[in-house]
Amino acid sequence: MNHREITKKYSELINRAELANGRKEVVGLLKKAANLKSKIEINKY
Repeated sequence: MNHREITKKYSELINRAELANGRKEVVGLLKKAANLKSKIEINKY
């Protein structure tokens, strides 16, 4: 995945987390988003 794809997927996960109903669903989406965020930070440098 390149930087643009990772960023797009990250923003989609954050939007889904905002609309999510249950706590477990929100936590799961935020964990996935955090993993992608770390990939963005690693690829940045």
